[in-house]
Amino acid sequence: MAVIDTAPETAATHAATAVARIEPTGFAALLGTGDHKVIGRLYIATSLLLGAVVMLLGLLFSIEAVDTGSLSIFTKDTVFQFWTLLRVGGVFLLAFPLVIGVAMVVVPLQVGAKAIAFPRAAAASYWAFLLGAGLFLASYAINGGPGGGSNTGVNLWIASLGLIVVAILLAAVCLATTVFALRQTGLTMNRIPLYAWSVAVAAVMWLLTLPVLVGVLVLMYVDHRHGGSTFGDNASLFNHLDWVLRNPQVYVVAVPVLGFAADVLATTAKARIAPRFAAQGAIGAFGIFGFGAFLAGADAHDHKAWVVIALGVAALLPVLAILGLAGDLFRRGSFAFNPAVGYAVAGLLILLLTVAAGALGSFPGLETYGTIFDVGVSTGALLATLIASLGAITWWATKIGRQPVAKGPAAVAPVALLLGSAAIILPDLIAGLIGDGPPSTELSPSWVGGIEGVNVVAVVGVLLLLLGVVASLAAFVPIIRTPDQPAEADPWEGQSLEWLAPSPPPLDNFDIELPVVVSAEPLVDLREEK
Repeated sequence: MAVIDTAPETAATHAATAVARIEPTGFAALLGTGDHKVIGRLYIATSLLLGAVVMLLGLLFSIEAVDTGSLSIFTKDTVFQFWTLLRVGGVFLLAFPLVIGVAMVVVPLQVGAKAIAFPRAAAASYWAFLLGAGLFLASYAINGGPGGGSNTGVNLWIASLGLIVVAILLAAVCLATTVFALRQTGLTMNRIPLYAWSVAVAAVMWLLTLPVLVGVLVLMYVDHRHGGSTFGDNASLFNHLDWVLRNPQVYVVAVPVLGFAADVLATTAKARIAPRFAAQGAIGAFGIFGFGAFLAGADAHDHKAWVVIALGVAALLPVLAILGLAGDLFRRGSFAFNPAVGYAVAGLLILLLTVAAGALGSFPGLETYGTIFDVGVSTGALLATLIASLGAITWWATKIGRQPVAKGPAAVAPVALLLGSAAIILPDLIAGLIGDGPPSTELSPSWVGGIEGVNVVAVVGVLLLLLGVVASLAAFVPIIRTPDQPAEADPWEGQSLEWLAPSPPPLDNFDIELPVVVSAEPLVDLREEK
């Protein structure tokens, strides 16, 4: 397969005899598309639909946690299954595909490529993900998943999760190769837009860590399929996978939060990030500090090792660095609020809260390992990723869709998402610090984690989060409508190449010959030359 697949051109001498090719429409066009923008939109829509299921499940758990004596939404036989669906689904059905969807659309445009690398592989990654997600949910429907009573359902759960991870890895190959191999002339690695850089860092980290998860799932499937006991009973399977849901590993899905925020804030401030190597270094370091594959199969003693403590504390530094660079931007530049700025700031603040909690929980003396404190950190990384991804759709609305978002709901959404996320995370962190029971006690329907009084705050938080998501979706409605006039190509006075593409971009992305890039902000250079 070529890095970019292109259709052969019909020679002019054969034009008279050539048979006109009939282009497919409807579902056939979707099924056979290699257009990265269409694939990205499919990823985004699917992840938001699956995310609605995950968020509804989170609301039910938070409601039951308010009063475990009188509220019993989940039974003893199902509570642990739904708990694992909430935790695994939040990361693999919502966060990963949403990040991939936005990146599929934006990254090729940012680096000046006419297509994504390996477009057919990119399409295959989506359909593999969709199949895996469907089978994943079906496994729970037939009493599978960790703690399930059906061995067939548990086998299906393992296999479907493996398929989802393979799809993510395939998408990571396409995204990383696009950044490394398909850049516009002059766009050297130190000039890459910070969002594209963050996606490349994230993709590389996925490729370095998630194959370990695939290996664990393969061994688990073989062992469980043939009646082995290496991984324990059905309920114990989750214990061999939770390393990917806790820090530091869970941070690898949140790396693009930093790149998105840096790009948006630099453009809004109308200033160049300086020193740029510091921003790239911070984003790269955050990805490296998210390496947690060595904790696969680790026990409580292993989590007290010095390397775990060091990674937990070190992950805080890149986030502080990006916040510091953002502050310097507005010191040197100007400030004009737009909804994407709200998303960027909200995503950064929630990520800061998350990594600060992760750093605190890394110290063995606090005894937070195995408590609901870990759930709070994992949830924080997930919510920071969700906020930034919704903000990215808002920022690049005219490239992802047909026209800008509705400003009213888009302005409200980040505030609700910020407050809701903080209200969801803090009760878990507080409960974990005071020694409330471990998440494994979810096997009992009389305990669903945390402190009942404080969990009221979490319910309010989930409702605020849902309000923020609904407001975001309401703001996205214009994206899918066909406008009377084409949208403006560059509504933000952007700095990178994607703003030279028409809105929405054509099949090959650009209708002009792109200039040779001489700095990290080529559009700023063009405006200064005029």
